[in-house]
Amino acid sequence: MRWWVVALLAANFASADSLYLDESFPDSTRPTLQALADNVWDVVQEMFHSSPPLDLPIHCRESNAEVPLTRVKQDEISIRITAHGTHYAQFAFQLGHELGHVMLDPRRSNGMVEAICIAVSYEVLDRIGDKVRSSPAFTWLGDYAPDFQPYRRNDEKSVLEKLPVDVRAMVEQRNWSGIADYLREHQREMEPGQPNERSLQSLAAIALRSAPVDWGEMTGIAGCTTPSPSTEPGFKILPLDANCVARIPEIFCRIGRGCQP
Repeated sequence: MRWWVVALLAANFASADSLYLDESFPDSTRPTLQALADNVWDVVQEMFHSSPPLDLPIHCRESNAEVPLTRVKQDEISIRITAHGTHYAQFAFQLGHELGHVMLDPRRSNGMVEAICIAVSYEVLDRIGDKVRSSPAFTWLGDYAPDFQPYRRNDEKSVLEKLPVDVRAMVEQRNWSGIADYLREHQREMEPGQPNERSLQSLAAIALRSAPVDWGEMTGIAGCTTPSPSTEPGFKILPLDANCVARIPEIFCRIGRGCQP
């Protein structure tokens, strides 16, 4: 009965929503993963309280590739997920990150954008964990509820361990101004392709979440580049235009960008 209810819910979600898990996900896990995916998407939409820059259906597929990925195709946004089986926390973490790209604009990326998307995935894990414990709709996922927020904490711990001791101490002491200074001095090392990019991006994600975030302020900001996606729609790694960063200094100054004198 439990699996029948979950499958029915998943079928309803898939027919009514714009996020779809294809047949690359095994039949044994696709119904529950589709239900979880719909709820992750709901959480992200609640966070950003606005429509994504591109009004396209979202198509998710399971892959054996090394990393998840989001790209825009002709008539859809394609998300590659590398979590397998019933690793629900890992699935939510990866999908939250990729949906962050959907909300920011998947046609552009850079170190700051990746940091924001990691922050989105951390926020998703916390909010999904809370929802699982409080909402009857998540009864089927109750056995896994303790895994979501610990997954976020473990990810933070694993990346912080790769940073200098004094940086870890600043995080423990909640010395966010010191972290902002450190990130400003090491901003080039946060960019894609750099050896320590993941740790610095995650450090920036932690700093972003050190105070309340109006996620909606950042909707579409990845597309604020020169050239813009409307001019050159192909995927590019480009820095954000300074004027866009300066529009929300209360958020970006936490990672050493756009601080007002």
